[in-house]
Amino acid sequence: MGNPYLKPIFSTNYDASVEWYFADVGQLTLSLFYKELEDVITNGVQRLSFTNNGATFDSVVTTPVNSDETGKIKGFEVAYQQTYDFLPAPFDGFGVNANYTYIDSEGVAQSTLSSTDPDVAAGRVSNVDTSLLPLQNLSKHTVNLAGFYEKGRISARLAYAWRSEFLITPRDVIVPYAPIMNEDTGQLDGSIFYTVNDNWKVGLQAVNLTNEITRTSQVLNNDLLRAPRSWFMNDRRFTLIARATF
Repeated sequence: MGNPYLKPIFSTNYDASVEWYFADVGQLTLSLFYKELEDVITNGVQRLSFTNNGATFDSVVTTPVNSDETGKIKGFEVAYQQTYDFLPAPFDGFGVNANYTYIDSEGVAQSTLSSTDPDVAAGRVSNVDTSLLPLQNLSKHTVNLAGFYEKGRISARLAYAWRSEFLITPRDVIVPYAPIMNEDTGQLDGSIFYTVNDNWKVGLQAVNLTNEITRTSQVLNNDLLRAPRSWFMNDRRFTLIARATF
């Protein structure tokens, strides 16, 4: 069920960055960040009273709640971008855009949502200490590398994105209701467009050229031992595109 009394997540951010423009079309950037998250929304188990037709009864419900713990995120990002305009034509349209991000996050303990009243009364609502896990959807390492070509009527891009393992959910939907991790994953995408005239542009987009398989695993204990959970074939996808501007 929902919870109309939820408060918004409050974040206190500290950021610093330095940029070096070493060429007219070249840039190197270093960014540092630290964030503290209050009222992080987690899942909880509560015993609430309901009244129906004059009768009041207690019921155990699972519902989103605001955690009283503080989530913390810290890390840095290094980014590089340059167009190699010093190359002879037509190669002066090539360029690279790349970045690496490191994130260290401290998880907020979260119930694995036992749905039986005896477990709730006894406090047995978690089989794994989820505070040992990172915050949801945050990978420790993320890498993006893209090569591009912009020259005349041609615009092309080939990009690879990779991220290390990350927490999908602290509670699976089936027994043993374990936290679920997404394993390391990367994807290669590409596109090429040709500008016919001021009004028309045509192109081809390709997604997941490497046909990456998504793998998940479940966390079994407080030593964060994991076992395979599921595999998904994402498939390659190609799209022909025509864009008109009037």
